Amino acid sequence: MADTRTPAALAEPTVRVRGLFLGGLALANLGIMLAFFTPILNLLPRLSEEIAGADGKEAALAVVTGVGVIGSVIGNPLAGALSDRTTSRFGRRRPWLLGGSLLGMVGLIIMPHMTSVVTLTILWLVVQFAVNSAYAGLTATIPDQVPVDQRGVASGLVGLAQALGPVLGVGLVTYVVLSLDGGSYVTAVLFVLFVLPFVFILKDPPLSPKDRPPFELGPFVKGFWVSPRLYPDFGWAWLARFLVSLGFAMATLYLLYFLQDHLG
Repeated sequence: MADTRTPAALAEPTVRVRGLFLGGLALANLGIMLAFFTPILNLLPRLSEEIAGADGKEAALAVVTGVGVIGSVIGNPLAGALSDRTTSRFGRRRPWLLGGSLLGMVGLIIMPHMTSVVTLTILWLVVQFAVNSAYAGLTATIPDQVPVDQRGVASGLVGLAQALGPVLGVGLVTYVVLSLDGGSYVTAVLFVLFVLPFVFILKDPPLSPKDRPPFELGPFVKGFWVSPRLYPDFGWAWLARFLVSLGFAMATLYLLYFLQDHLG
């Protein structure tokens, strides 16, 4: 008889996760949000002013963040889709979580040494891609590992960590480590230190190559489209998250310049 059992890597989780898992998940999200928003809210505006001067800082920041967002738009869904197909013996999510974190750490460390808008833009693009790759792997662990009756708690802890990450990061580089070099180094180190425990806590069953669907470019690309007509709940959730993110970005991207130039 053919074996019809669902592979462990693809099975719906039914065993409740422990507090250690939830704590590691929240800590890893805290690190990723710190790596996302500390540069955007503080380090990149200061670097842009240092490179382009007081008269060109707004345009420089617009270029750096505008191009850098491509790394987010591409990196997150692409890394998520590729992690679904990863057959590493270390699991599907762990390689992306660890690899994205290490690459992002390197990018953050060398970020203050950029001397032009072009080099800073390219580097921030790479950092965005790396951090989003780690974020995609981390986000997928909730449906992978957490049963339905715990997903509200898990999502609540993740939301709390996402709110605290920018506060912690910006607070550190504003009041504790004031130099651009030091702020970038602290951000990079804390990013990896917060993500690393979850890499070891996570029990990530490997996907067997025989259970991975054959790769076809057309179906792979079409897989990124989720019809809001067929899945309206997903569509509304996506739209709501988009609008929240848009409002946050509009209110905070130039906040440092507003506080300095208009409020003194």
